[in-house]
Amino acid sequence: MDMSHYRELFLSESREHLSSFNELIVALENDAGDREKINSLFRSAHSIKGMAASMGYGEIADLAHKIEDLMDKVRKGLLAFEPAIADLLLEGSDLLEGLINDVDAGVTGGRDLGDFLQRLVGYSPAERKETAVPVPESDSGAVVEERRAEERRAGDRRQEQPDSRQTVRVRTKILDNLINTTGELITNKHRLMNVNKGIGSAQLGTALEELSRLLRELHNEVLNVRMMPFSSITDRFSRLVRDLAKKSGKDVAFEIEGKEIELDRGILEELADPLVHILRNAVDHGLETEADRKATGKGVQGRIMLSATREKDQVIVTIEDDGRGMDPAKLIASALAKGVVTPAEAKLFTPRDAFLLTCRPGFSTAQEITDVSGRGVGMDVASSTIQALGGSLAIDSEVGRGTRIILKLPLTIAIINVLLVGCAELTFAVPVTSIHRTLEIRQEEIATRGRQKVFYLGEEPIPLLSMNRVFGMQSPPHRDKIVPLLVSEVRGRKVALAVDRFLGYQEVFVKPLGRPLGRIKGLAGGAILGNGEVVFILDIANVL
Repeated sequence: MDMSHYRELFLSESREHLSSFNELIVALENDAGDREKINSLFRSAHSIKGMAASMGYGEIADLAHKIEDLMDKVRKGLLAFEPAIADLLLEGSDLLEGLINDVDAGVTGGRDLGDFLQRLVGYSPAERKETAVPVPESDSGAVVEERRAEERRAGDRRQEQPDSRQTVRVRTKILDNLINTTGELITNKHRLMNVNKGIGSAQLGTALEELSRLLRELHNEVLNVRMMPFSSITDRFSRLVRDLAKKSGKDVAFEIEGKEIELDRGILEELADPLVHILRNAVDHGLETEADRKATGKGVQGRIMLSATREKDQVIVTIEDDGRGMDPAKLIASALAKGVVTPAEAKLFTPRDAFLLTCRPGFSTAQEITDVSGRGVGMDVASSTIQALGGSLAIDSEVGRGTRIILKLPLTIAIINVLLVGCAELTFAVPVTSIHRTLEIRQEEIATRGRQKVFYLGEEPIPLLSMNRVFGMQSPPHRDKIVPLLVSEVRGRKVALAVDRFLGYQEVFVKPLGRPLGRIKGLAGGAILGNGEVVFILDIANVL
């Protein structure tokens, strides 16, 4: 029987089980007596073994079988779940991941598992065996019966939830094609609406209203299909933090909240790396050593919290630690010493501005470079990626109390609402999520501070830039000396962009830019308006 067409399904399901496997191991280190987690860990290994055996992947099946046998001893109480078992299981998880990646790459053989398999089979606890709670031989049948009962209950739950049997796996390429087609339909809707402006047909207008309603429903359904839970990228972070903490010699309690919050798949894929950078910094820089925590009266165990919440059309992701915190004065002094800022700029810095210095390229206060962090690239990469997604990053910190990093992200990046603005003869689209507010001011309200033009929003001076000058275009005189402005927030600071005219809001389908336009900083993509005009979508953070 040809099993090749089941290969993608095997890879997908095996990786899901591995993700759960790692998370369960880390959780059991904190609560070794949790029977449900122990049983779940056993079932994950059993599932991988069964799938690999049915596909003919002997090495994977053999390794998973040996891991299953070890976990079976833990289930039966013959072994206590201890740190040495956790280390062994995580090593086995890494080997399984490598073998599964080999299958994905079409590579066979080449891995020597003999030594590790012997360690699994011959494992004995380093401490006295009395730590384990043996189960009498006569009770072994009860253990088997317990497992069967669990499987029956799982089957009953599936029977009670008919919708779960209607779940299907769809290739991501199909989902991308679906969102592309929906985007094209929205573009054509605007074309028809423009045509009707010239015709003035009441019947066509009514039909277009109905079409708009149906497209909104289609758009919402397509977005729902593309939405994935936050847990799809966070499940591996427990393992990541655990390994980083061991490498740094620190005791860390890591918690995740809001796993069920959903975001667009495209955003989640881009968000994973920034979160890894931020978590690395939290473990290495944020949390003190056990000795330092004791000296300041803190508990020896540091705490890191990753949480996600939904606010209207945005998701707020927060990473918080209870570590040493950051001193704004020291950050500014370090930036001055490195030449990152000038003395004149430093005088205007607020504490929040100082914290965001950590996002400047090459800026780092680490005393030494380690394989965890300290090269001054992590937060820069994180900040740039978040801004490219149309989001924002802010940092709050207090010396001795810890640091909080807040990421605000849109729910989707494929079909977005934009403000169309005119500059000279060109039209640009600015994502609504990047705009703090819009307003019009008179030219006499513009002041000069040094070489910087500013205007005052209440008591706050806002730096002012001309979009025409940014793109090297001739700026025409403003009508009635009125200057249209859009105010954005970049790295925690408000900045205003002067444009020639506001053209209104519109929903657009974002298309990626090819070479050489894709290399221009400040352009996040392109879109086609209903009249056939091509507009550039601005990445405000990079424009500024």
